[in-house]
Amino acid sequence: MKKTLIKNIRIVNPFGEPEFIENGRVSIMNDKIEKVGSGILEENDFDEILDFSGKTVLPGMINMHHHLYSSLAIGMPPPQKIPNNFTEILEQIWWKLDLALDENSTRASFETGLLECLKCGVTTVIDHHSSPNFTEGSLEMLAEIAEKFGINISPAFEITDRNGEGYFESGLAVNLRTLQKHENNPHVFPLLGLHASFTLSDKSLEKIAESDCGIHIHVSEDKADEEYTKRLGYPSVIQRLNHFGLLNERSLVAHGIHILPEDLEILQKTGANLVHNPTSNANNKVGILSSEIIEKTKVGLGTDGMQASMLSEAKEGVLIRSSHKEKNVDYFAFLFENNSQIVSKLSGLKLGNIQPGYQADLVFFDYSPKTEITKENFSAHILFGLENPTDVITRGKFRIRNGKCVDLNEFEILEKARLQSKLIWNKMN
Repeated sequence: MKKTLIKNIRIVNPFGEPEFIENGRVSIMNDKIEKVGSGILEENDFDEILDFSGKTVLPGMINMHHHLYSSLAIGMPPPQKIPNNFTEILEQIWWKLDLALDENSTRASFETGLLECLKCGVTTVIDHHSSPNFTEGSLEMLAEIAEKFGINISPAFEITDRNGEGYFESGLAVNLRTLQKHENNPHVFPLLGLHASFTLSDKSLEKIAESDCGIHIHVSEDKADEEYTKRLGYPSVIQRLNHFGLLNERSLVAHGIHILPEDLEILQKTGANLVHNPTSNANNKVGILSSEIIEKTKVGLGTDGMQASMLSEAKEGVLIRSSHKEKNVDYFAFLFENNSQIVSKLSGLKLGNIQPGYQADLVFFDYSPKTEITKENFSAHILFGLENPTDVITRGKFRIRNGKCVDLNEFEILEKARLQSKLIWNKMN
């Protein structure tokens, strides 16, 4: 039983109680937050006392929809044929990348992707993975690497028909094995990964539905998804998924840009969770999630593999909507309230808040504001003032301390990633 006291910190705990303490302290018992407060405290009871000299602390952040397999995509050569639409972007870029991944490059993708998350203060990742030529063992590898990094992980393997029946079967099997193996693991909470409605037949959805699990799927990201579904005779993607009984309170549907008003009623009735990914949507030019949809459902926030930083995703989401003269929505709530509530429901853990009983996932910033920071304006400072954290604690242990990784060889991880990136880029060509 180890007790740690971290004192002299500015606590910013959005949507918690209290939300803001200028000179506060947090006590940690093993991997849980024990007490949060301010003022003088008897210090003889602690095994370790740390004075953080006024650093600002946030709860560990959560990425509700990530693609770690795309970690080695930065700087890769452009496709030989320039894509003209969303489907061609998938065909010319991402479906070539995932087919090129083998065991070594998948490991490099996981390691460098999770390292980047940790350095951005992201301590829980809901991942959607695809490596068709390295299926067996891929999700277990992700679980093991996440454990090494101290990151909570939700693994899912993308099931699709696009590569043939054998790949479909192996994708379904690896999902089901992972769900069974980690049924009682609090830090690994798998979901059943599906690519999208337009790459899955009715026969495949019927077989997937037999598992009766929470699914993680791309929904209505582009109009092509809805058009395919209508050709099959269904009014919408959401209604097709609901027809097969695939939507429940453990289900994550990413994007939802082109869903119908009646689809919102289904999401509300089933409890399925919608995840917004603004920077990816902007990059792929597929549209903007409407304010009406956001106002009528609890929306989580993810990056869809575009980046690791959730602070950047929230800030850029604000700017994207502003540039399109869209109605303002509360990205701060998506990140710190909705993500916490959704992932706590999925995992069974208390995550994403600095309150007693929550997992001790804490992110510290050496932030000297150029204007006054108060409980009324801290959201602006967080989105437009903070940069990279200096320290990251997960499960009560330092993973980054004074800007340096603890028990992780960052140089080695990045060196391997650079080597593997060259190899898979050559395969893609």
